Formats: sequence, C-alpha cells, structure tokens
Amino acid sequence: LLGTGTPASNENLNFTQANHFVIGAEKRLGNNWKVKLEAYHQYLFDVPVEAQPSGFSMLNEGANFTFTNKTGLVNKGTGTNTGVEFTLERNLNKGWYLLATGSLFDSKYKGSDGIERNTVFNYGAVGNILGGRELPTGKRKQNAFTIDLRASFIGGRYQTPVNVAASIAAGKEVLDETRYNSEQLDSYFRLDTKFGFRLNSKNKRFSQTFYLDLQNVTNRENIFLRRFNALRGTVGNVYQLGFFPDIMWKVQF
Repeated sequence: LLGTGTPASNENLNFTQANHFVIGAEKRLGNNWKVKLEAYHQYLFDVPVEAQPSGFSMLNEGANFTFTNKTGLVNKGTGTNTGVEFTLERNLNKGWYLLATGSLFDSKYKGSDGIERNTVFNYGAVGNILGGRELPTGKRKQNAFTIDLRASFIGGRYQTPVNVAASIAAGKEVLDETRYNSEQLDSYFRLDTKFGFRLNSKNKRFSQTFYLDLQNVTNRENIFLRRFNALRGTVGNVYQLGFFPDIMWKVQF
C-alpha cells in the first residue's frame, strides 16, 4: 500500500509534446541508384518526471522492455534529439542490390533536477549495410540461388550503474540514482548471411524458397545490459543472442 499523501497513480499526466525540424535532400544517380541526406532537430517538452528533484525521465523507459514503477509524476521534463542521416540505395537490377544507411546523432534529456544527461538511447552512431545477389538457374532460368549479407553497428548504450552495497543489503537490484545514465556499454556489431534457393513453377503461379539464415556469424558477444546477481552479490553482463542458424521454407501462390 502507498503511504499517506502519496499519489496513487499518474492519471493527471498530460501528453508529452514535441517540435520537429527536418531538412533533407534526395538525388537519383542514374536509373538504379539513389542517395538521401537528412538533418533533424527535435525538442521534447512536458515529459513526465518526478515532482522532487531527480534524474528520472520517461524518455528513458522501454529500453530494457520493462517500466519503472513511479507515481506522482509531473509534466516538467525536456529532451532533445539532433542528428544527420545518410542513405545510399541501389534497386535490384542485373541480379544484385545494395542498401546502406548511417546516422550520427546526440540524444539528451533533463529530469526535474534540471541536469542535462545522455538518454539511454544516445548511441551516437548507427550504421547498416544490406546487399544481395541473385543467380538464375535451371533450363529456363526460372529458378534462382540467392545470397544476402547484412552488417549492423550501433554505438554503446547508456545505463544507470548498480549500487552494489545497497543491492546486497536489499537482496535485489538497486540502481545508483545519483548517477543516472553515467555508464556507457560496449558497442554492438552483428553480421548475418542468408542463402536461398527459389523454385518457380512453369506457369509462374507458384513458388517455394528454401533459406539457410546464419545470424551473428562472428558469434560476437553483444552486451545488452549489466544486472545485479543476488546470489553472488556482484554485477555481471547480460548478452544478446550469439550465433544462431535458422532454416526456413516459404511458399508463395
């Protein structure tokens, strides 16, 4: 039960609001290539934060697929997102395609204490490259072997460090809320390859494709977050999925 005088909910909160400013340019390079450049700035306000001075902000929620249990929040927080995005695209032609995207950005927020900090999502840089090749086969060239490659890079995310002494005393994880988002984790990299064989019927009304999808082929240990282990009384890394092979069969009519 909540103590006397503690708000029982956040039912009086209003919507978070934002102003967006975007400028961009796009140009075709021949029949198959296209390049795009975009710069943006976003200012967020009326963000839910705690009534008493603290570094908590709803702008950080959802990064761990959980939500902090906070009540009595007020719409007095702010935040900014500023960055540039680049896209290079080649349409599928002569059996191959390419898509490359990159983003450099800065994501900050202020809680009710008025201190500007990094948001959980302030990765700094994100890059993706996706490409593929299609090789026709069969007497009528109606079938095809395919290979697709995808590489992804994301800068290290920020998180609030664990207060180890307080966690040991409480027997559960307690975050050091005097150091909101002061710890940056290692960056993320993943390389996927997918091999396929597509069989098309002679009347082109039916096709089936067999795929071998090899995810994270380098078996890189990408850290997701750092958590407190109550049994050991220490903080350890929680990693994302390692190397994972997947076999698929797709039928199209």
